[in-house]
Amino acid sequence: MLMKRIRIFLIIAAVVLPLFARGEKAPADTLTASDAFVSMPISVLDLLDRSRRLDMLDYYAADSIAKVPNAMEGVSFLDKVTPDYLKANLTPVTTLAIKVLPSKSGDLLMTAYTIGDKDQAYDTDLRFFNSTYQELKRDKYIKIATLDDFFDYPDKDAKKLVAELVPFPTVRYEPDPTGTGMTAQLTVGQFMSADDYARIKSFMRPQLHYRWDGSKFNLEK
Repeated sequence: MLMKRIRIFLIIAAVVLPLFARGEKAPADTLTASDAFVSMPISVLDLLDRSRRLDMLDYYAADSIAKVPNAMEGVSFLDKVTPDYLKANLTPVTTLAIKVLPSKSGDLLMTAYTIGDKDQAYDTDLRFFNSTYQELKRDKYIKIATLDDFFDYPDKDAKKLVAELVPFPTVRYEPDPTGTGMTAQLTVGQFMSADDYARIKSFMRPQLHYRWDGSKFNLEK
């Protein structure tokens, strides 16, 4: 029990003390991304039990990247941890980003679970939770990007062409580690023929940008 308390204290200290060093204060009731990583239910993060999540944070706080065994008989490790952001590499093809979002009704949590690598187009599942890890309706906090959002069609034929060449759009969402914004990128280009991709690339938007207004994400035009 004593060792467990010491470990938790070290995690909190690693997150909070740097804030004071910069002259910033962390409110006592502020939820951190580390809190969320440790406490997320197994239904959300089933590859790592609580003990292994704590181990990963312990090593990260000591400036050491620990690759710990996961339930897939592979290894997982932390890529970046700040008070309101955490990114974990769960497997060679999956990552989990946790972002704490401030709102008038209390901190919200967003998770961005991304699957993909050089052999599979990156695709992200976004989920939202309250501070007690109850899942919330995603549509209340973001309107998921449609295929049309990624294109500035010069004419109707161009829109028809995109629909024909991209029947199953895949999108990678990346929360901003240092702010409350988020980007979205259409990831179909890697697995289209070079000729087909060239036909649509000229009027495709490289990225979409979302802004958090305290209650939801808004797509910037």
